[in-house]
Amino acid sequence: MKNIFNIIGHDLRKCTSSVVAMITIMGLCIIPCLYAWFNIFSNWSPYDSDATGRISVVVANEDKGANAVGIEINVGEKIVSALQANDAIGWKFADSSKEALDGVYASDYYAALIIPEDFSSDALSFISGSLENPKLIYYENEKKNAIAPKITGKAKTAVQEEVNAAFVQTLAGYVADAVSVAEASGYDPQDIFADLSNRIELLSERLDDCIVMLDAASSLSDAADSLLKVSGALTDSAGDAVTSEKKVLDTASTIAPENDSAYTQAIDSVTRINSQTRSNLSALDSRLEAVYQDKDLYNSFVENELDTQKKLVAEMQKSNSSAAESLKTLGLNTLASQFEEQNKDLEAIAAKLDLLVPATDENWPEMQQNVQDIRTIIAGSKGAAIDTALKTDNLSELDRKLRTALQQTSASIEGMKQSLTGLGGILEQLGGVFDGYGSSLGKLDKGVAGTRSNLIAMRSNLDVLAELMAAVAGNQDLAEADSILSENSGRFASYLASPVKMDTSVIYPIETYGSAMAPFYTVLAQWVGALLTAVLIKVKVKERKDLVKPRLYQKFFGRYGLYLIIGLAQALIVSLGDLLYVKIQCLHPVLFVLQACMNGICFMMINYALVFALDNIGMAAGVIILVLQVAGSGGTYPVEVLPDVFKVLYPFMPFRYSMTAMRECIGGTFDHTYAKCMGTLALFFVGSVILGQLLYKPALWINRLIAESKQKSDIML
Repeated sequence: MKNIFNIIGHDLRKCTSSVVAMITIMGLCIIPCLYAWFNIFSNWSPYDSDATGRISVVVANEDKGANAVGIEINVGEKIVSALQANDAIGWKFADSSKEALDGVYASDYYAALIIPEDFSSDALSFISGSLENPKLIYYENEKKNAIAPKITGKAKTAVQEEVNAAFVQTLAGYVADAVSVAEASGYDPQDIFADLSNRIELLSERLDDCIVMLDAASSLSDAADSLLKVSGALTDSAGDAVTSEKKVLDTASTIAPENDSAYTQAIDSVTRINSQTRSNLSALDSRLEAVYQDKDLYNSFVENELDTQKKLVAEMQKSNSSAAESLKTLGLNTLASQFEEQNKDLEAIAAKLDLLVPATDENWPEMQQNVQDIRTIIAGSKGAAIDTALKTDNLSELDRKLRTALQQTSASIEGMKQSLTGLGGILEQLGGVFDGYGSSLGKLDKGVAGTRSNLIAMRSNLDVLAELMAAVAGNQDLAEADSILSENSGRFASYLASPVKMDTSVIYPIETYGSAMAPFYTVLAQWVGALLTAVLIKVKVKERKDLVKPRLYQKFFGRYGLYLIIGLAQALIVSLGDLLYVKIQCLHPVLFVLQACMNGICFMMINYALVFALDNIGMAAGVIILVLQVAGSGGTYPVEVLPDVFKVLYPFMPFRYSMTAMRECIGGTFDHTYAKCMGTLALFFVGSVILGQLLYKPALWINRLIAESKQKSDIML
């Protein structure tokens, strides 16, 4: 400790012995503070009307107005009147759109608002049913300033809302005026509603007559339809009989094979298909039995054999389907159904094979169950039963006798089929004629029924409407509404223009934007001060006689003593200046000053340690860290809207914790946020101490190379 205090004392004596050194240190303490104060002042209230009122936006009204029910309306003039009373923006007014646009292009104005000539007519288009939305044309000059378009953009939204409100208010006012004019002309709303009720009741009675006429037409249509149905039924019966006989003959002709060899070949073919299917399933079962208990064998099977097995099962499905069709052609339906059932088993096996995937420790039991399910399906396959049926002598003998009988009657069948075909054609033509008439009557009947239903519904609705009109005509509320429109039209119009109000409750209110930005600019000034100190004041301690074998950590903390004094001076000046000179809002001023001191201690150590260990590289690192924190620490924009790289670096930025703690002091504390931020900055301090001493000796050689290279350039310090 003696060497440390010796170095600190020597540094203080050297500072006071040189005028230039004293001026430099004073500048290090004051200049960064000025940076913070000027920026806070410049951002004090940029969004208040006193500031935004100086941002010029030009307005040109070319609206020619419109006529509605004899009343001349010009919405554009109302907008201009509303803007003239609005001081949130520096509104300027031009005589034409060309003059306004020329001013925007020349950067005389930040934006231009043009009210087109058809604005009023579009606003009243709902009267004619065309419903054209009225449009304001807005031009903004984004080249002149980056922030101004955002401010004027808010004004644009406010203008749009104000125009909508003015339009509704104006329309409501005209409605109230129309009601007053109607009453002055002798029209009583209650009498009008009573007359409407009587007329609606009369219309309902006329609809009753229409419904009676439709009922009569429906009865005639039903009688004609009944006659056609009877005739059609007779024709259909005859036609069905002919068709049934023809189907019997067609079936007999199809079943009867032309010769014995075709029958034998078919039986042999399905026998081979069944035999091959049984063989393939048996091989698959054996393979699955081998891989059931061994996960490695199973994975090898899935990787090398599974696709082949899937294709083989698909081929077996095609073969079994073909066999079933062949057996149906021969009339062996029972045997064909057994092949179809076997095909269903093959489909189930294919589905289970699709579930087999490479096994892991998690899904191995599930894969074993799938394998076991496939083996169970194979065990229940119909292959053996089919094989037994195909080898039955009785079945073969019965099929031969049946085949011989069918061959003998084949000629007779063909002759009968030809005769029945001609008769069936005649009956089909006759049935088609009856069906056509029946379809037409059916459509007519549906149309009559639909019309009748609609008329009944209309009559019911008219009855309800008539009752409603009668009730309204004698309702006291109507009289009160009429009174409101007549006597309080202005209040009614204002209510319709803005029916919903919003109450805003601010959590942690901050009076001015400058106070909200104070943490960022204060922290930024302190970092800049620490960086300038590390650049202007040497970090290396020279060997002196009064130092007794100084060790690395003694040199490190000895020279840091001077840095610490400057850092605390910077912290006190900037924080007290924020409170007493700038007069920012601060609920906890003592904690604010304490946090500024913590910032000075931590920031000074980070920059000092970087330069102590890395020399020129450390200075560059301090600048890079500064740039990253200015862009991505959330001082101006929320970190959530920044690129992903800043979101990753955000937890490792000292600015984050310094600004959060200062915001707690300005707006109000919550839980232990302030203490947590102080603790995190203490961790940054300790980490910098360790890093600075660990990197010192390993970085000596590269620092020496950089210094030599700078000397060779003959232009760098």
